[in-house]
Amino acid sequence: MKIAIVALTDYDSASSTVRRVHMLGKGMAALDHKVHIIIPQRFWPGPLAEEIDGLTIHWGATTTPEAWSSLVARLHARWATIRLVDTLAANSLDWLILYNLGLEGILLLVAARRHGARIAVEYCDARVRPQHPSLEDRARLVWHGLTDALVPRCTSLNIAISRFLEQWLRVKAPRTPTLIVPPLVDTDMFRVQPQEAQRFREKWQLGSTPVIAYLGSYWKVEGVATLLKSASALAAAGEQFKLVLSGAAVPGRDCDDVPYIVKEMGLDRYVVQTGWLRTGEVIACMSAADILVIPKTDDFANRAGVGTKMAEYLSMGQAVVATRVGDVPLYLHDGLNSLLCAPDDQSELTNALSRLLNEPAERSRLGINARQTALNHFDFRSAGSQIIAMMRQVQSG
Repeated sequence: MKIAIVALTDYDSASSTVRRVHMLGKGMAALDHKVHIIIPQRFWPGPLAEEIDGLTIHWGATTTPEAWSSLVARLHARWATIRLVDTLAANSLDWLILYNLGLEGILLLVAARRHGARIAVEYCDARVRPQHPSLEDRARLVWHGLTDALVPRCTSLNIAISRFLEQWLRVKAPRTPTLIVPPLVDTDMFRVQPQEAQRFREKWQLGSTPVIAYLGSYWKVEGVATLLKSASALAAAGEQFKLVLSGAAVPGRDCDDVPYIVKEMGLDRYVVQTGWLRTGEVIACMSAADILVIPKTDDFANRAGVGTKMAEYLSMGQAVVATRVGDVPLYLHDGLNSLLCAPDDQSELTNALSRLLNEPAERSRLGINARQTALNHFDFRSAGSQIIAMMRQVQSG
């Protein structure tokens, strides 16, 4: 089959959105299907079409991080995207997958459908609702509300990352088949690399001290503030450790002021902040860690979405500590492949981290089981098989 995925993202970044889109495409391409990924704007110098990992990536237009948000740049990129979809659809495109798009998805849907292509839509997150929405935020919410009311009803297949979003899609479009595709990971890539781990420890002066690591944004729902409170409690108890935070605040979202919290709690000698890391450095960081933490809060966004980093953490074969929120307990089981805590419970999180800091054999056992969980549930190849099987079922139905 010939399949195209359209996503609004910066494909040159290492964001979770890019990683999921890439894994969705790579899973289908691994079964010898021709997969195209269409991105409206390329933010860094490079060609407008490129072969990456067996996928053909198309960009509608080039821009810069400073100029991309102007109305002219956006309209130019959207029009170029429609033309790309129309060209692919006119050349025997079987499926177009719309990844978390707005109402512009309607125009793409029409362009593809008029040439006979079927349409799928993918939802991996709930729409973000700011605590104090501006006029622009309110307009965006209306835009997304109309999208979510219309687009899932116009498709042949809906794809969700979680049970929450699956049920939501079934309410929106009860007659459309819905498939759950959980977080995805390349289990060949995300595994411990001892040499890279050593290099990372040397670069960030971690020595041989046990390392607890969190990789992701500082958005409040991620629970980084709770993790820092646990780090403070561990330090007060005399535990020896380094806490590596690889991420940053996200513009436009209510984020924890991590540098301020670290300073206020006197954690400077324990906390290492690396900022955002590219994919190779992400794997090096995870390889260097002894414990990987997912401290998410009990928030609507976390009940609806399931973080890509959960699949990546598990694939690394390291000990994982996570909170029980959303679909996490479907895959993680306390004492078997992870240690689980109640969300927002600093005491439980502290106890779990302390236990693993002092029990290397337990870290090893949990890590082995975590790796097997990733192979069983999150490998991109099995997801590709699921999606293709459902597409064939729809085509024959």
